[in-house]
Amino acid sequence: MSLQKSAILFGLALCALWTTAYAHAVVGMRVFPGTLTFADPGVTDEFDIGWGRAALSGTPGGPAPYASTTSLAESKTITRNLALTIGDAYQAVSGPEAVAGFGNVAIGVDYGLWKSDSEETLITGALNESLNHTGSGQVATPYSIFSPTLLFGRGLGDLPSRFRMLRPLAVTGMIAANIPSIAAVPRSLSWGLSVQYSVPYLQTYVRDIGLHAPFNNVVPLIECAMQTYTSGPFAGHTLGTINPGFVWLGRYGQVGLEATLPANRASGHGVGVIVGIGFYLDDIFPHTLGAPLFGAGPRAS
Repeated sequence: MSLQKSAILFGLALCALWTTAYAHAVVGMRVFPGTLTFADPGVTDEFDIGWGRAALSGTPGGPAPYASTTSLAESKTITRNLALTIGDAYQAVSGPEAVAGFGNVAIGVDYGLWKSDSEETLITGALNESLNHTGSGQVATPYSIFSPTLLFGRGLGDLPSRFRMLRPLAVTGMIAANIPSIAAVPRSLSWGLSVQYSVPYLQTYVRDIGLHAPFNNVVPLIECAMQTYTSGPFAGHTLGTINPGFVWLGRYGQVGLEATLPANRASGHGVGVIVGIGFYLDDIFPHTLGAPLFGAGPRAS
């Protein structure tokens, strides 16, 4: 099996694990907007819709296949620092490796491990798993994938005053070990990083530069989403994308748009696109659907 074919099949299996990638997180004065390729360190009540399309590497002399994904996901808080997540995605690949259907359902548990308002820092642990035999035969794998995950966010709002124009900057990231339930299936490490510059933070806490709606709520960012094989015939190979774009923050949700650029030849070619819409259920229904089932203490996000 080629690395490209392996990437398509294994990537489709992993896709449902990251359908919760649009959540927002709040710490101190900082709002970490949801990025579009990996989850943020937020423990929140949200409902998210995502869509993406990207070109893959085609066979020599043949048409380049395309992969598209439409995802739905929900996160529900049990306590202020504990949330359950569930998501699924409809996936389609054109070309010689054409497949289409729903992937395995992914479930997860998120727990806020650390929060510092003064340092604008969040750290969250998550346990995610795609459940075998819960998707379409063409797309869903006959094995589960278990992914213990660590997520973090760090804002730079505590920089000295001489660097105040850098205070709107923030970094978020994740790392996850993907462990298939069948030993013969290669394992991999997923990792991602985003760099964000918050215009709302700039105008509210640093300097009002006079931007008005809708530009005053925009957060330009660039993120990368990578997957490194750690076992099997492709051990050491890394696939992924680099994604510049922006997120627009609203009172009750957000809209994100990013281009996807292959990080290397094995990851595909051409420019793709990702669109994400997130609904903040904790802001829309703060006393009902968006409230934790138990407890009323301060959140870790």
